[in-house]
Amino acid sequence: MLDRKLLRDLQTSRGLLLAIVSIMALGIALFVGMRSTFQSLAEAKAKYYQQSRIADFWIDLKKAPQADLDRLLQIPGIRDFETRIQFATTVDLPGRDQPVNGLAISLPEVRESVINDILLVRGDYFSGARGTEILVNDKFAQANNILPGDRIRLLLNERSEEFLVVATAISAEFTYLLGPGTIIPDPENFGVFYLPREHMEQWLDFEGAANQVVGQLAPQSHPRVERILSEAEFRLRDYGVFSTTSLADFPSNFYLSNEIAQLNQIGTFLPTLFLGVAALILNVLMTRLTRSQRVIIGTLKAVGYDDWRIFLHYVKFGLVVGVVAAAIGSLLGWLLTASMTNMYQEFFQFPNLRAGYHWPTHLTGLVVSMVFTLLGTVYGAWQMLRLRPAEAMRSEPPAKGGHVLLERFPLLWDRLSSRWRVTLRNIFRGKLRSGVTLFSALVGAGILTSGLMLQSTGEFFVREQFERLTRSDIDLTFKDALDIAAWYELQTLAGIDQVEPTFSVACDLVHGRKRETASVLGILPESKLTVPTDRHGNRIRIPEVGLVMERRLAENLGAGVGDLVRLEPKIGDRRVVEVPIAALSQGYFGLNVYANLDYLSQIRGESLAITGAQLKVNPEPQSMRQMYRELKQMPAVESIHSRTDMLENMRSTIVDNQQAVIWMIVAFAGTIFFGNVLNASLVNLAERLREISTLAAMGYTPWEIGGLLLRETMLLNLVGTLLGFPLGYLLTYSMTLTMDQDLIRFPIIFEAWMIGAVLAASITFTLAAHAVLQRRIFKLDPLEGLKVRE
Repeated sequence: MLDRKLLRDLQTSRGLLLAIVSIMALGIALFVGMRSTFQSLAEAKAKYYQQSRIADFWIDLKKAPQADLDRLLQIPGIRDFETRIQFATTVDLPGRDQPVNGLAISLPEVRESVINDILLVRGDYFSGARGTEILVNDKFAQANNILPGDRIRLLLNERSEEFLVVATAISAEFTYLLGPGTIIPDPENFGVFYLPREHMEQWLDFEGAANQVVGQLAPQSHPRVERILSEAEFRLRDYGVFSTTSLADFPSNFYLSNEIAQLNQIGTFLPTLFLGVAALILNVLMTRLTRSQRVIIGTLKAVGYDDWRIFLHYVKFGLVVGVVAAAIGSLLGWLLTASMTNMYQEFFQFPNLRAGYHWPTHLTGLVVSMVFTLLGTVYGAWQMLRLRPAEAMRSEPPAKGGHVLLERFPLLWDRLSSRWRVTLRNIFRGKLRSGVTLFSALVGAGILTSGLMLQSTGEFFVREQFERLTRSDIDLTFKDALDIAAWYELQTLAGIDQVEPTFSVACDLVHGRKRETASVLGILPESKLTVPTDRHGNRIRIPEVGLVMERRLAENLGAGVGDLVRLEPKIGDRRVVEVPIAALSQGYFGLNVYANLDYLSQIRGESLAITGAQLKVNPEPQSMRQMYRELKQMPAVESIHSRTDMLENMRSTIVDNQQAVIWMIVAFAGTIFFGNVLNASLVNLAERLREISTLAAMGYTPWEIGGLLLRETMLLNLVGTLLGFPLGYLLTYSMTLTMDQDLIRFPIIFEAWMIGAVLAASITFTLAAHAVLQRRIFKLDPLEGLKVRE
């Protein structure tokens, strides 16, 4: 009998339950989708790293004899290592005027298991009988329509040579394929190429030598990786150590691991907000349901039903909601997993990333859903059971009246109209319902605010770092340091409007006991293509003496303006000098250090040296084609980096993703706003049915009655929305803190238009939910509401 009653109650409350189920199902969908995607990514990463024997560290050198590198095995903690040859290269593809950047890496002539091994996608390994053969990164090959059997030309070590593509391959080392100075993969303009070791030795004059070491550590030695790398750098100091990089700091692994960590955090926190809101709304519903069935509960007690059976009956109500929400959420979560997995496959390249069905996660989603529905059910179900049968069988006495808080301020209260007084009294007297409405609006507004702030933060980051700070169209890197003649030669090329030389020095910066690795970039004092700025956005003129240091780097070193730092170059003349910090700059990508080009050349013992150049070019197609043709003929150019293409790729990628994310966030916030307002309004209508029927009998029109209820819900939602702005700020701040502040620093951007956008969304969803309530008011029968039921 109680189960039949349960079905009738569910049927009667279907409108209210729909709002609760939608919010809870969305929370479960987020939990299942994000947790499943997290597990898929983590499992694919672990398996891929094991297949490829991913390195634990990388050591980049100028050039070192193979025999002398064996001393690394004497360092405790290094289990195994391999040497290889790696050089930046320029690729000349048929039909493309623009040179393409690449990275050439040596592999054994005969297939064998190596550290940072490759997985073949199409084609076969080196045959050893076809002369110049090459393996091409699969994403690059797909983006440029390269197939096994095609030929491509590489410019390396001032020589151009044509290679036969025998296969395409992938490697865990480049799961996130990044070109120099970028944060988003651009496989069309950057690729990785694998060549036979013997061929690279002959081509580059590296017989019996290498310029990179990749190695693995003993399992117990991973916590000591920084000390081990410091020891390795000390032992190899005579061979010009450019950098030592642990797996945690290697760019591809860093971005992948950071994405997995963020997914884990958001996949736990965000669903909790949705489920918490749903539990509170369900609590309001169950409280109203049990109060409305007070006489029924008393009758059931009187005819012999004990408290436990009645309590279990109402608990079943909540459990049905939890099971239905979990079923819908599980299906939506599986679809979300498939969508997110496809998106990640566009950015990261795995051999086996699939949207698997992780049944423990779906089962956990069911348990979590039932736990939250129980939390929202127990209080309301237990409230009426405390009454004795005789007391419960009497109708509930009228709610206690009395003054509300605002009535203690007569100067304000006396100025309010009668309708506003009714609205405020109902808000303060229905504390639970009002509190839940306020909290739900706060959460919805916080989520929407955070989404808008993240969008503005991304746009600001790209604009400030890649358009305002660095303004060149093309950046060139030379194979070796050149003299001033190279600057003059570049100025004569067709299509180039402006040329500014740069001189980069890899070094360690030491202040006291603190040490940081960085590259000092020498630029012109009045540089127009690299413009460092202070924390207020004002341009910093490069001083004649001293360094302009990124504020974050100075904080890491514990140094400030006027302090001396020790500059220890990593290659060439390794004479140590102390230089002052002249100013602190504010950037958002990397730890940049700038110096006057002449000053940096002098402290390095050069008259005027340049290792690269920044170009501002004529965008006219004919001029661009002519310029690229001439740059291809310059053997001293090691790489050509088009910042214009990089910006277009970043903007298109960020805009596409942001639009999808914004629509998703609006849907999330809208579900909370709409579901909360609809539930609160329908509960309010049910609890005040006699009052509303009285107003209708007195001559109030349905629109006037609806206006009274709308005034109440609108006020609560607007207040909750205003309180949601600080929550959105905190959410955005916590997300930016998950990034490595040394690599990327996202500013917190809050603009005035966001207030209008969030308020407009709040009002829109409130009006949409109220439309459902207004329809019910029009169908209301006042006489039915005024009847006294025994």
